[in-house]
Amino acid sequence: MYTEYFGLAELPFSISPDPRYLYLTPQHREALAKTQYIVNQKGGLAVIYGDVGHGKTTVARRLYHLFKEDQNNQTALLITPDLKTDSALLRRVMAEFGVPPRRSHALSLAAFQDFAAKAFEQDKTLVLMVDEAQQMTPRMMELIRVFLNFETDTQKFIQILLFGQNELATTLDKMPAIKSRVAMFGALTNLTRHDMEAMIDFRWKAAGGTQHPFTAEALDVLYDLSRGRPREVNKLANESLIRAFVSEQSEVSADMVRAAARELRMDAPPAPSEAKPKKRTEKKAKAKA
Repeated sequence: MYTEYFGLAELPFSISPDPRYLYLTPQHREALAKTQYIVNQKGGLAVIYGDVGHGKTTVARRLYHLFKEDQNNQTALLITPDLKTDSALLRRVMAEFGVPPRRSHALSLAAFQDFAAKAFEQDKTLVLMVDEAQQMTPRMMELIRVFLNFETDTQKFIQILLFGQNELATTLDKMPAIKSRVAMFGALTNLTRHDMEAMIDFRWKAAGGTQHPFTAEALDVLYDLSRGRPREVNKLANESLIRAFVSEQSEVSADMVRAAARELRMDAPPAPSEAKPKKRTEKKAKAKA
């Protein structure tokens, strides 16, 4: 691969959610800071949402590691909760926190509430994180609401962080009983052109490099074709580097990025030179005449 060719220790643009490669844009910093504040204040429920490939899972992994480092926290991260029932979700949550399930749903819920209350009395913070939460059914969301009822007059026994695609926010809009309990909504959007270049530079150096090989024009094309979506940026950057390596070039050109985009089947607007004659307009003109 191109790592040795470009003097890197590892691949800089893997799409795996490695927290070491999370570049903190202003919106990511805000989401992390607000979420940590909600958990520390035992505020209950925080929601982070965004389109596919905007870094939600990477943010979730970063928060998970931060919370795990604190011995006063007991943290569970559920990835893609594709469970069928709310009872299955309850059993899964109890298993993550080491609480044995009971014979019925009601008894299991009571046992988990007792566990959460005792953890609170011992000054332990329970943190439940759910990624891809847009897959949760209404009954599962209702279970989340029940969890939020485990509380004192001022603080929640369990802190819940939901991460999901934009449908998650839409779902919560239709469930006011839960939406009203959300202490924080955080939306992750496309990167700016400046943030994209800063992310590329950050990831390049995190992988052991010094100066990344993308020309200014290549970066412009990369941004236009990826539309600033972090996952698409990484995929396109990786494929472009492969092309530079195969061609034995020390720089990544704009043409290499365009070729990489075609290889990845990314949608690209047609170049001005490729514009077709406006035959339809001419026909309309003749018809009107």
